[in-house]
Amino acid sequence: MMGHLSSGPLNLSDLKNSYQNEFLTQLDRFPSPKAIYWEKCLMAPVGIIVGHSLLKEHGVSNSFLLELSEDTRSPPDCRAVIFVINSNIKIVDCIWSFISRDAKFYKSSSREYHIIAVPSFSYACKNYLKEKDVSRSVSSIYEFPLTLLPVDYDVVSMEEPECYMNYSLAQKQQDIYQFVQGLLRFQSIFGLFPRIVTKGAKANEVARMLVRMRHEAESALENKTGNAPLNEIDSQTDMLIILDRSVDCLTPLLSQLTYEGLISEKWGIRYGVTRLTDSSSEAMDQTKRVTLNENDEVFAELRDQNFSSVGSILSKRSKEISALVTETKAVKELPDLRRVVNQLPEIRSARVALEIHTSIAEKLHKFVNTDAFMLSLSAQQDFLNGFETDKAHPYIEECILRMAPIEEVLQLMCIQSFCNGGLKQKLLEYYKREILQVYGFEHMFTLDNLDRVGLLYDSSTNAGSGLTHLSVDAGSIGKTQHAARHTVTAVSSMFGTSLKKNLRLLIPPTTSQDSADADQLLAHIYSGYVPISVRLVQALSLGWLPKTVTAAAGQLMSTGPSSLMTKTASALLTGKSLVSGIRSDMNGNDSATKSSVSSVFVSSYQSQRRSSGVTVLNENADFIVNLTPGALHEELQLSRVTGRLGELLETCGTESVPRNKTKVIAVAFVGGITHAEVSALRTLAATGDANLEFIFITTGFLNARTFLASLSQAIHPIQLLPF
Repeated sequence: MMGHLSSGPLNLSDLKNSYQNEFLTQLDRFPSPKAIYWEKCLMAPVGIIVGHSLLKEHGVSNSFLLELSEDTRSPPDCRAVIFVINSNIKIVDCIWSFISRDAKFYKSSSREYHIIAVPSFSYACKNYLKEKDVSRSVSSIYEFPLTLLPVDYDVVSMEEPECYMNYSLAQKQQDIYQFVQGLLRFQSIFGLFPRIVTKGAKANEVARMLVRMRHEAESALENKTGNAPLNEIDSQTDMLIILDRSVDCLTPLLSQLTYEGLISEKWGIRYGVTRLTDSSSEAMDQTKRVTLNENDEVFAELRDQNFSSVGSILSKRSKEISALVTETKAVKELPDLRRVVNQLPEIRSARVALEIHTSIAEKLHKFVNTDAFMLSLSAQQDFLNGFETDKAHPYIEECILRMAPIEEVLQLMCIQSFCNGGLKQKLLEYYKREILQVYGFEHMFTLDNLDRVGLLYDSSTNAGSGLTHLSVDAGSIGKTQHAARHTVTAVSSMFGTSLKKNLRLLIPPTTSQDSADADQLLAHIYSGYVPISVRLVQALSLGWLPKTVTAAAGQLMSTGPSSLMTKTASALLTGKSLVSGIRSDMNGNDSATKSSVSSVFVSSYQSQRRSSGVTVLNENADFIVNLTPGALHEELQLSRVTGRLGELLETCGTESVPRNKTKVIAVAFVGGITHAEVSALRTLAATGDANLEFIFITTGFLNARTFLASLSQAIHPIQLLPF
């Protein structure tokens, strides 16, 4: 069932088996027969790790959904009752009620009660158990750190779409800690990441936590066993790139146009599964569960394609299956009949998959051809191209007038604000006033949240915001609460003036049929737009540079118009004066210096690294990364030494990776990733002579609806009692 996990750049089934062995080892400690009560939200993630049949083999006779019911009690024949739950006071209260009912019904019972908390059990929940005097009835509480789950052959995800909101607005760090825990487990299986390059304050924080927690784990293990196995495992990756979602908040707001992206937009995808709603009048509430992964050959071919190409691919598949069926009917010889019989299961499964995806494509075709979708897409293209970004857009006004879903209105408003470098005060107040008057005052906090993260802000109040950010220590949790807004507004202010042109984010259509043209292939994903995040990964992994610009020996060179050189140089300086001036040293201390000092440091830093034979960011990558606001940080994890630059160079040696070896690069997105971004990076890896493969590690998958929903905070009116 999970065979596809072993077909990627890394055998991700090893990660699944690691979780599985830990869960089953703990389960075997409880007496059989066992009964498990599941919190509903954990059935899917734990189900990826252990199936029902495997649980039966380990003594689980019954599985139930944990519900708030007054007549629920454990089966009479079980000896152990196990609650698999999240850390939640309401669920703990439900467990208390359950145990209390059991105690009344089975007065002389010797059954045990155990809690498996995923991924941890909070201090508040432990105290609540003590207050309810239930802690004596619970024999054990085990924390099962199920964090990064393998959901596809090249994707590992926490499936926490609210992570960005948690660290940028709510100032909660729990998701970040769990993400680092997952990276530690990943390293324990696939070896250390030799190099870690991060972009953005929260990405820097993740890298530092990862290195610190690794050292702590190794020290603790050395004290017990005398060895630190992380250093003994051969590294199966060449590099880890960590991106903070704040560096590119525009992409999650845009409508996805790939097949998988559109499925996410319309129905959502969670743990590699989507649930299609049945539109028939007889079964309005019926849903159909469809698994989406590489096991499905039809989906594997469709998933990364722009929806405009889906029809021709399905037609080709249909003709191939029809030809096979025709061939089977014409067979008469016995040897050929045996071959045909062996092919029948494969043909049958191919036909079923084709029928499923043809049905999905038909529903998506109706979805993308609605006036609402087409007009919204047209408005998004206007904003990306810089048309009518400084005044009220007619389609936004129309949406407000007909009370379209507020997420659609906020999506377009945020895109307009981002592409314009903020909105003029008069326009912003007009939009907010219209929203509050038409949709109600309960959306006041949502508008404030969007301002606090920099997605909907007054352009006149952003002057100098990046300069103040230079004094922020990007490595301190307490001092990075406002880093997200600073980065978002800095990228936004540069989007229209420099980033759009210098990073070639908009690719004009061409009649060229060159299948090796990476820019055209990438632009096809978003119908002309290449995400900033993709350009950053392209630069860091391949040393990409726009065709019209080259960087060499610390000087900017231009092969195009002289104005481009001027704009590029201006953008580079602007980027450093905003947020990118922070270049982290190898001890984790930020160097917030003036541009000239930073340039000297970077130049000296690179020359020392090159002379030692260590592969580092080349000039192209350094140039592109510094064009984009956001703190940059590098760590080397070699020979258990991660400290000052000199110490690293003394221990690294000059060993290099063979040129013909395919590089495996892990790309981690802190705050979430879209399916279309994954498609774009898969396309990048498959083009030309890239000679690399990506593994995607993320806190969760996003689309415009879920991204904005996580940032929303509605006010719920309360019915007052009459006097």
